[in-house]
Amino acid sequence: MTEPGAIEDWDTRLGWMRALVSDDEVAHRRALDRYLGLARETRETRAAYDMIVVRMPRSVSAEEDAWERFRTAWAKTPAAVLLTEPLAPEDVPSWPGLPYALTYLEWEAHYPVEWTRHAKVWSTKQRLIRRLAVPGHDDATRARLTDLVELVVNRRHRCKDREYSRIARAVDGEDLRARLEKIRATGAPWARDQAGHVLWLLRNPQVPINRANWFRWLSAHGTDAKPTPVPEPEPDGPDGPDGAPEPDGPDGAPAPVGEPEQEPEQEPEPETGQEPEPEPGSAPRRTLDSVRDIASARRPPPPGDNQS
Repeated sequence: MTEPGAIEDWDTRLGWMRALVSDDEVAHRRALDRYLGLARETRETRAAYDMIVVRMPRSVSAEEDAWERFRTAWAKTPAAVLLTEPLAPEDVPSWPGLPYALTYLEWEAHYPVEWTRHAKVWSTKQRLIRRLAVPGHDDATRARLTDLVELVVNRRHRCKDREYSRIARAVDGEDLRARLEKIRATGAPWARDQAGHVLWLLRNPQVPINRANWFRWLSAHGTDAKPTPVPEPEPDGPDGPDGAPEPDGPDGAPAPVGEPEQEPEQEPEPETGQEPEPEPGSAPRRTLDSVRDIASARRPPPPGDNQS
């Protein structure tokens, strides 16, 4: 992976992403086409590898070559470039990949339909938000993150949008609170609820950010709630800052006004290049391994191998 500080290499690999949030339609389309090309190459090389490993007799050298072609293609994708490098929280503000991680989140925020159609991986969105939710950002980065929080609070809830409360805490200040207060006073009903909840989290930094506490706050202070004291917050659970990710919810499914948004349990979205589970009776196919496994060049075992 890229060494920290190699600015030129980062720009060579991901500089094209800036056009994903450009108002220039031609430049935007070119950047989208490049993203689609990377995703297509990743899918095709993975499919080629999956076909080789089910052949009999086996050829270990052919499998290794096919796996390396897939891994090389996968390593060019934004998610791989931005998430495979180990990074301590205190290093994030000076991380050369920070501008590109911001651009990726801005793409999802400003072009949600396009992102959902071509790049929807909720875990990538969640992990990038959590990676950036640290103190110590410079003024320019704080301004971009504050704009993202305001935009997300003003729209109907999308899966993993609650994670932006972590960003809000990281960039908390008079400017952000003034924007949230304005939304709380004049926004649409769902925006008023979301702004009010984020403000409550900012005023109560000890409260964990999780779905249960959102439900509790909404039942007490939502637009349709009767005035009652705020219930006791629930301790941090599996969907807390250091726990497992929350289950993905339906894309862009807004909650009815005055009701908490619903995020039913469902299968997690696949990473770029992952193949769906096979239908009963179809040829065996394996799902994509974790980012960590691919980055460390670990190949999955062929179908039928028992590793006990």
